[in-house]
Parts: sequence; C-alpha cells; structure tokens
Amino acid sequence: MQPSTDEPASAVRAATRYLEGRRPLFTRLPISYRFVPLPVRIGMLSLLARVAREDPDAFPAWPVESRIDAAPSRIDYAGRRAAFVLTHDVDSHGELDLVEPIRQFERSIGLPSAWGFVPEISWPTEEVARSLVAEGCEVYCHDVGHDGRLPYLDEAAIRDAFARIDDASPWARELVRTFRAGQLLTSPTLMRVVGERFSVDMSIPDTERSGPYGGRAGCGTVVPFRYGNVFELPLTLPQDVFARHVYGYSADETLQLWTRKLDHIVATGGVAVMVLHPTWSNPARPDLWEAIRAFLERIVDRDDVLLTTPMRLASDVFGVDA
Repeated sequence: MQPSTDEPASAVRAATRYLEGRRPLFTRLPISYRFVPLPVRIGMLSLLARVAREDPDAFPAWPVESRIDAAPSRIDYAGRRAAFVLTHDVDSHGELDLVEPIRQFERSIGLPSAWGFVPEISWPTEEVARSLVAEGCEVYCHDVGHDGRLPYLDEAAIRDAFARIDDASPWARELVRTFRAGQLLTSPTLMRVVGERFSVDMSIPDTERSGPYGGRAGCGTVVPFRYGNVFELPLTLPQDVFARHVYGYSADETLQLWTRKLDHIVATGGVAVMVLHPTWSNPARPDLWEAIRAFLERIVDRDDVLLTTPMRLASDVFGVDA
C-alpha cells in the first residue's frame, strides 16, 4: 500500500485503518489475559515475532515510516525543531513504588514526564497525582482495566466506565485530560467516547510490529494530528519491552534503535513520544536502565528538542483547549 502524502488527511485515513483493526482473539477469552504470567506472555510475543512473515513493502514500515511524512513539518515547537514527551505506563499496583526512584533520576536532569495509571489496578491517590503535577509532570488515564476489552464495549458502557473513575476520584476531571488505551488497543467507538472526556489521546503508534494486531500497524506519522474531537499524539519510539524482550535487541542495540528514530523525528519536525514500563525500566534493572539513562541525557543536552508533556504540548504548541 502506498498512502498519499496529503498530511494530515493521510494520517487520519491510516489512523482509521488502525482503529478498525481486527479484534484480537485474546480479548474474547472468558478470563483476562492478565491471568497468564507476564514472562509467558512476553515469550509468546517473542515467538510470534520470530516466525512472522512480513511484506517488506507493507505500510507502515518499521521502525521508520516516511511516506506520509515525506516533507518536514513547519510546526514551531517553541523555537525548536521537534519535541520529546516521556511517558510511563504503570500497569500494575506494585509499580507505584517505582515512581519515586525513576523520578529521582528525571529530576536530576530536569526532565518532566507523564505517568499513566490504570484505574482498576494502579490508580494513584490524589496526593500522589497532585505532587507529580506540582513538579511539572502529568497524570494520564491508562485504560480502565487493562484487559483488552474496553475498545469493544458499546458507547454507553465506556462512558459509564469513565464516569465511575470521575465519581470515585473527583480530582481526575481536573488533572487527567489525556488517555492511552491498554496495549494500544482501540476502536472507533472508544475513540469517540475518549473525545468526549479527554483532550489528548496517545493510543495509536506511528508504526509497531508484532503488537496485539500482529504484523505491522500504525498511523504512519510522527506528527500529531486532530482525529475527530481528540488531539492524537502518536507513540513514535519503539516500546522498551518490545525492543528488549520481544525483538531480542541488546541494551546497546535498543539505544541505537531509539537514537536512529529520534534523528528521523527531529528531521521530520515531529514529536518523539517514548513509553517506558516501570516493571522493565527502572534503576533496579541496570542493563536496560543504563541505555535509558544515556538516551535521556542525550535528549536533555540537545537544544533543538522541546521537553514537554502531552497536555502541555497540545495546549502550548497546537492550541488545544484543556
């Protein structure tokens, strides 16, 4: 497939194809996939990635897709060529204890970050949420139950799920204006309801391989765009767990992968959105952590990249209302 390059129309069409992807079988099982031990799940994904046969001309290419972003964007990122957004998906309750050790490093280099909590699993207290916001970070809603089923509920059920979050945590309506679906699984129905409650969505990668949809999938652009009533901020850097544990890259190879993609994003005038999962990416796991430290320190030292958070980027650069 060769998409046209009338950005952002091509990005919207590609995003629509992503949203309409076939529902994965594991989301139809009578029990949540989360009952399968994490190492087993990662092992299965790794096996599928090794045996998968891919069309080298398929869209989107991985790790860099440049057909939609054929020409550099003219977006002014506060006088810089591109922007960087660091996010953390806190998928389990135990990972709450890792927030502070990770933030200690980020504070030391002056880097803000955004933290995604799962309402039914890892939702923070108001005190934790406000303390993160007070130091320039952001808190976002990461799915509801992270079981792969939210995108396939009807609109009323999704609205009820979001309403229950706000009823239980009234502060969330004020502080939490960004959403990311669990496993990046989304749908047209979910996106419509997300647009009613949130200002920013981060559920669509520009390009991903061997994810829940299998093969390669994504919107094909590293430049944010409007999708319906929501501002879409694509995930543009390969995920930590996929690079290191599914694709089997070494820590050094993962660092090179991120660096190569960052160079493409800066040249394109896009946004480098990185997601780290505390269970895999924290100071107690020095192998990958040292690569992460090196990558983040390099970004902070650049003078052509704006360091920001999802909602701040949407508001300050793109004029999105909170």
